[in-house]
Amino acid sequence: MLRLLLLRHAKAAPQDPPRDHERPIAERGRSDAALLGRVIAAQDPAVDAAAHSGARRAKQTLAIVASLLPKGLPILIEPRLYEATTLDFIKALRALSDKYASVLVVGHNPSLGEAANRLAGAGQRNDLLRMAAKFPTSGLAILEFEARHWAEIAERSGRLVAFVTPASLEED
Repeated sequence: MLRLLLLRHAKAAPQDPPRDHERPIAERGRSDAALLGRVIAAQDPAVDAAAHSGARRAKQTLAIVASLLPKGLPILIEPRLYEATTLDFIKALRALSDKYASVLVVGHNPSLGEAANRLAGAGQRNDLLRMAAKFPTSGLAILEFEARHWAEIAERSGRLVAFVTPASLEED
C-alpha cells in the first residue's frame, strides 16, 4: 500500500508575478505550517520522504513541517511540481521512487488540489466535498492506494483518508 500526503504550501506574501518563484511564506503561513506539521508528525505510518517544487514558499513550508518529523527525512526537489498541469503533476507523482511507501509532497494550486480530487475515488463524503470545493493554503489531503508502485496510481484509484485544513483544526 502507498500513502501520499499532498500539502499545499502555506500562506505566502502577496503575488509578484515576475518573482513568483521567490515569494516567501507569510507569518500566518508559518503558524499554519507548524499546525499541519504536527498533524503529519502524528501519522502512522510515518512519512518516508518528502518532496517540494523548489519554489521558496514550498521549500519554507516543508522546512517547518520537516522540523517536526524525525531527523534524516529524505527531501527531494521536484521542479515539475511548480506550475504543472494536473496531468503533469500526476506524472511527477508516478515517478516517485518505490523505495518510499509514504511520501509528503508540498506543491501549489491549482495542480495539487486538482490532482488530489482526480486521484481520490473513495473516502468520507464530507471530506471529498470539502476538498472539491476548496483546497486552501496549508490544506492537506492524505490518500492511500492499493498499489505497490507509484507508477500504478491512477485517477480515482486512491482513498481519501483525511482532508485537513487549518480552519478544520481550529473547529476541533
